[in-house]
Amino acid sequence: MYKGQKGFAHPIFLIFFILVLGVVGFAGWKVFQKNKSLPTKTASGQTLIYDQVASRQLTDGHCSGAGSVAIGPPMPLDQVSFILPYGLVVGGHVTPVDHQYYNGLLANKSLRDTYDVIAPADGTLVSIQHRGSKVNTPPHTVDNPSSDEYRLTIVHTCSFITTLDLQTSLSNELKAKLPKDFDPMKGWNGEIKVKKGDLLGRIGGQTLDFFVWDLSKPLTGFINPDQYSKAEAWKVYTAPVSNYYDKSIKDEVIAKYVRTAAPIDGKIDYDIDGKLVGNWFLQGTYGYAGNASGHAGGGNYWIGHLSVVPDFIDPSIFNLSIGNYGSYKAPTATDQDLGSVDNSGAAQFTTKANAPDPAKVDQSSGLVKYELVQKNYVLPNGQMWDNSSFAHGIKAVGSGPVKATVLVQLTGKRTLKFEVFRGKTADQVSTFDSSAKIYTR
Repeated sequence: MYKGQKGFAHPIFLIFFILVLGVVGFAGWKVFQKNKSLPTKTASGQTLIYDQVASRQLTDGHCSGAGSVAIGPPMPLDQVSFILPYGLVVGGHVTPVDHQYYNGLLANKSLRDTYDVIAPADGTLVSIQHRGSKVNTPPHTVDNPSSDEYRLTIVHTCSFITTLDLQTSLSNELKAKLPKDFDPMKGWNGEIKVKKGDLLGRIGGQTLDFFVWDLSKPLTGFINPDQYSKAEAWKVYTAPVSNYYDKSIKDEVIAKYVRTAAPIDGKIDYDIDGKLVGNWFLQGTYGYAGNASGHAGGGNYWIGHLSVVPDFIDPSIFNLSIGNYGSYKAPTATDQDLGSVDNSGAAQFTTKANAPDPAKVDQSSGLVKYELVQKNYVLPNGQMWDNSSFAHGIKAVGSGPVKATVLVQLTGKRTLKFEVFRGKTADQVSTFDSSAKIYTR
């Protein structure tokens, strides 16, 4: 009896041992695949150095080759009214926005699914994320019960990636290539080859967000890039789009830009070490992420953000963008000075005097006051720009009564003391009080 039991146990042990080896081996293979070197040769045979960690994170290894490629616009140009540049600050976008905004012919007045969204270049679609849904607001061109929105990421090489965000639908041609069990709410990751100009979906009733990332060319205007890369690996690789347009269409695309100042694509990285200008983060809020997890997007992650940056269309003036503006006491219960458009608690203003220049304010400046006013855009003919049609020569101007006064003081090279006094003018404010906050970078 004992011998029989022993003979039976031996093969069971072997099978278990083999299974364990298989699991360990597979895990080791996955680690190897994750950490193996990615391609570094460009199409011309040159060796390219780029951020392979960010590449793995953004492509999940679904890539080949290295180097940039020539791109076209993500919408047919005859369906585009105008293109907004990088650098907008609005609502919860407290620091300058890292994507362009493509506006259809009727801008936000169009029905959803009105305009085509196309692949800007040959590549591999690796991700479709569901960005939420709205109930026919505004209505679709057809009677759909809900309005989904999608974010698509296309890998052109291991170092060059584009993303199209807020599409209002996916094309039938694309859906035919997705798995039969594709669930829009869950999204998808994998590999689907696309060609330049392929119809990917449609947009309407809002802008199409267009991202371009070159992982070989990090931005140089962030004092502490790690404050961003742990939350959004792509942000520090935001690329000047016009540098990559196909020469045959570059002039036509730029003709749709409303910004005419250099750099023509706009800018997001304005930090100057030891100066006020640029982005700041509330002490103890983990930089851009706003939380200990290191991932932006959870809750109001922007509450700890603060930026003092040139305007994205007219950089001759500067704006203050304050993530926690709503936390400062309003002068009355009915105070309506919020510059926020989305109930984020954040607000954006320009200054009454447009001075002193934040690029020159440093520790030696001591305590500095800025009076905040609302900003409007004015056309060359003196009329207000409607923010929904093409124009050139747009100027940003401060107008209306003072909404608040802010006190700023650099207490160290990378430390800022900051406070908002809502409903008060500069002559009513003399010093910080207990509501003052400390920002770092």
